[in-house]
Amino acid sequence: MYDRLCTDLSSGHPAQEVLQQFTDRLDAFPLQRLDCPMNRCLLVTDRADSVEEAQRLGMGSMLADGRFGLDSLLPHLSWVDSPIPDPCSLFLFDMGNVVVKNITMLGKIAKRWNLDREEFFTDYLHYEFPLMDGTFSSAQYWAHVKEVFGTEVEGDPFYDAFEPVFNDEIVSLIAKLRAAGKRVVCASNTIDPHWRILDAMGALSLFDEVYASHLMRTTKPSRHFFMQILQSEGCPIEQAYFIDDHEPNIERARSFGLASLLYADKGGREASERLSSAFSFVL
Repeated sequence: MYDRLCTDLSSGHPAQEVLQQFTDRLDAFPLQRLDCPMNRCLLVTDRADSVEEAQRLGMGSMLADGRFGLDSLLPHLSWVDSPIPDPCSLFLFDMGNVVVKNITMLGKIAKRWNLDREEFFTDYLHYEFPLMDGTFSSAQYWAHVKEVFGTEVEGDPFYDAFEPVFNDEIVSLIAKLRAAGKRVVCASNTIDPHWRILDAMGALSLFDEVYASHLMRTTKPSRHFFMQILQSEGCPIEQAYFIDDHEPNIERARSFGLASLLYADKGGREASERLSSAFSFVL
């Protein structure tokens, strides 16, 4: 996602009608100054050479062709959250870094078992999604660690190092939504050891229903993940709203029409402010 826009379109170009809604975030291209990292800037242009230059600079780009419009631009803007649909019959909340915080564990595991931090992190990333979609168990992963790193762990470090705590503002929001008669579900990328801890601490009971990637055999940000939940809930995508802290999940959800809120301090906006703005009707 991107924090600023830039363009080299003429003032009379049809796409300017969309871009002028964001004048406080819009710069002329080529850029005369830099208000954010290049990779957080999106160029809207109708010129192939400008696209090439943007790529060289590490910027994103969109062609202002017949398909360009507000609907195609919004999924990429980090500072804009979708309005809640009216009516909205289903709210989907991510779990980690939304409902619960203090979820980091890899550093603690590396330190406890004397694993090279960088090598361990790199290795884990190769197995993160197989672990989350349930095709690779934690026991299999620790057997792999023994083979690759020569370290035999005790117990399940994924369980032992996971120490989540509730995020009060989200817990309160979920309770208020349910009290108002709204259906609220959890939509989480997770692994079995973490899910067991979340269940034991009462995080799962906050919701009307819970959907976990390792049980669904699919992960965010795939379209299948979301559609499986919507189908199970009998909810049209136009009547659902998704809250997550991870930009790729939000961007993907918006790309196929799922209204969403990025619960993160990004694009010059704080997560709490985003939340209070979108949910003012219950907060």
